[in-house]
Amino acid sequence: MLIKIPMIQYLFGIQSMRQTIKEIEVNVAYRWFLGLDFQDEVPHFTTFGKNYSRRFKDTDLFEQIFYRILDQVFEAKLVEPRLVYLDGAHIKAHANRHQFVNQEVAVEALIYQEALEKEINEVRVKAGKKPFKKSEEKDVKNNKVSTTDCNSGWFHKGEHKEVFDYSAQVACDTHGWVLGYTADRGNLHDSRTFFDLYAKLIEKFPEIDTVVAAQGIKHQPLLKS
Repeated sequence: MLIKIPMIQYLFGIQSMRQTIKEIEVNVAYRWFLGLDFQDEVPHFTTFGKNYSRRFKDTDLFEQIFYRILDQVFEAKLVEPRLVYLDGAHIKAHANRHQFVNQEVAVEALIYQEALEKEINEVRVKAGKKPFKKSEEKDVKNNKVSTTDCNSGWFHKGEHKEVFDYSAQVACDTHGWVLGYTADRGNLHDSRTFFDLYAKLIEKFPEIDTVVAAQGIKHQPLLKS
């Protein structure tokens, strides 16, 4: 029941868990989905939050449920994983954009940068040139961290709008079945988040032959890998 309640909330776009519980109390279809009779008491709206923080947080429970269902769909031969479509979307966090602290953090190297530098140095050595020396100095930048939701990221939405949000990457087959997903802070570029999702996909579906992706990951090192 604790898993099904938030499914109702997200599938039907209900804004809060408090409102979700109110809807369940009067909606016969929701009660049937949860296995509740007319006289059965509906859980208090704080029940899920307490169980999440005590039992579900920092676990892969929801991911296990997702892949369990996906395995059933695959066994029914409904999935065609050879051609995969991949795209990302930004999801606004429930965080006040004015409540944040400034932190100075090291600039993250591109995920493919080390492999690229190694390849360049190998070419230089073959050409009789010295390899480039790695700089010991680390670039830093000022980063806004939400005091409401520290896992979200500061994202520039268009020319003027700036919000805390998340970046979700989703992969589907030709029939629209979701084969994998990742969720990261919103200030990470698609070219960074691509590898985590791709690694999950090829581990689960080694028969993948072609990936159709959005313009955001069109970088030569990514295309080569």
